[in-house]
Amino acid sequence: MRIRLLAVAVIVAGAACSNPTYGGGGGGGGGGCTPTATQVCMTGSQFSPATLTITHGTAVTWKNGDGITHTVTSATGSTDVFDSNNVPGGATFVHTFATAGTYQYYCKIHGADGAPPTGMHGTITVN
Repeated sequence: MRIRLLAVAVIVAGAACSNPTYGGGGGGGGGGCTPTATQVCMTGSQFSPATLTITHGTAVTWKNGDGITHTVTSATGSTDVFDSNNVPGGATFVHTFATAGTYQYYCKIHGADGAPPTGMHGTITVN
């Protein structure tokens, strides 16, 4: 009976992990993420929201909801230069935007720098 219960528990646990709506990300325990007015989520090799508008002096948090590493890196030519280095699953990076302007950024692993960046990229508009 114990073996049968253990087998059922293993099957149920495996089914839960393969559910595509599970918020934990793949493999590294990203923990999921919910975007807010000042939080950008890194999930599915995308920034969500891809564009965010804030007031100058506001801190923006990027949370890695994936189980894979990402970066948050200002695009070439940005007047506000920032680079998170590697942000592992479940971790965050915070940057405060002091000056009004439009700032493009990208993930060095899943995107490419440029004007505009491509792949995994986003834009912060500061009023």
